[in-house]
Amino acid sequence: MRVYVKVIEVDEGGVVRRITGMCDEELLGKAFRDGDLVLEVNEEFFGGSVVELDEALAIAESSESVMAVGERIISKLIHAKLVHPLAVNRIAGIPYSFILRY
Repeated sequence: MRVYVKVIEVDEGGVVRRITGMCDEELLGKAFRDGDLVLEVNEEFFGGSVVELDEALAIAESSESVMAVGERIISKLIHAKLVHPLAVNRIAGIPYSFILRY
């Protein structure tokens, strides 16, 4: 099973932080709506390399900030205890979560 992963490195005064977007492969380029809420899984933020779930997990573990979207990647992050199940939200049935570490 594969996911898209895009890593953006941001230099904050000499400290480089990794901001990562990851999504299940079939979700890239789609938008999900639930009332006024919109979850846009766009190419600009999520459209990096296609990798296996285990590689995506390793990237998430080394990133300060992660936005993850999709059943497979969220399940993997929960299983690895990087995301608590109560920290998962849904828009139009699609799960997403943020990881923030500083």
